Amino acid sequence: MKNQKLIIGICVAVAIVAIAAAGIFAFSSNDDPKTDNSDTTSEQNPNAKVTIIEAMQKIKPSSTQEEITELVGFEPTTDAMIGSDPIWKFDSKNWISYKAYNDSVTIQAAIDKENLKDENITLPTATELQSMLNNGSFTYKELVEKIGGEGTLTSISDGSVIYTWVDKHDQKLGATFNKETGKCTVASYR
Repeated sequence: MKNQKLIIGICVAVAIVAIAAAGIFAFSSNDDPKTDNSDTTSEQNPNAKVTIIEAMQKIKPSSTQEEITELVGFEPTTDAMIGSDPIWKFDSKNWISYKAYNDSVTIQAAIDKENLKDENITLPTATELQSMLNNGSFTYKELVEKIGGEGTLTSISDGSVIYTWVDKHDQKLGATFNKETGKCTVASYR
């Protein structure tokens, strides 16, 4: 009798777990894109005159918010998740932010790494990169030659620029170059 109650109890517990799992699976696997409210797809801002990469190539450290707005074709917004700085959202994964610090401005782009991926580049190992930095550093041109491809400009300020590369394995390298010396000051993988 005790074994029968134990077996019934186990069966009831298994049935409850199975029903709960089926409910969770059914709720989370909505295949109808018309009713999917998630933000997994990125819709390009319909007012954009340029791509985010083209915009970053044309923006200067002295660019004003008004000049950036004219260039990209739409007004900036703010996003509490990103901060209180003005941002120009091209879509949910790509935006440009404008950060003012005292008398200095930094303009940064958050660009989806899928847009930066280059199958033809070969990033140096972290050890090679550290060795290059320790041995007098390197210029952007020298790094491009080593990697085998141009980087994408992702940050601009009066004193430096940051370029980013993404290889076929989704490894992302960011390198900061001092505008005065032309040398890399910081390089890191993300």
